[in-house]
Amino acid sequence: MSESKREFVALRLDEVIHELEADAPIDEETAGTGRPEGVLVTAQRHRAEIDTADDATLDRIAAAYPQIEEAWQSR
Repeated sequence: MSESKREFVALRLDEVIHELEADAPIDEETAGTGRPEGVLVTAQRHRAEIDTADDATLDRIAAAYPQIEEAWQSR
């Protein structure tokens, strides 16, 4: 059974988020202010969109992460 693009992008994006979380510095200015910013938050928002995204949105999300897009194309 082949993996769908949705499943593939979701799994790879989970990996990206995990790496970003592990490397995220604590920003004292925005910590606890309710103002999340940065690449990690963008990736988390993209991940939240995947389950209900249409094909065009899924393609846009995958294209935002070159490593994911390249991995999908090379499978």
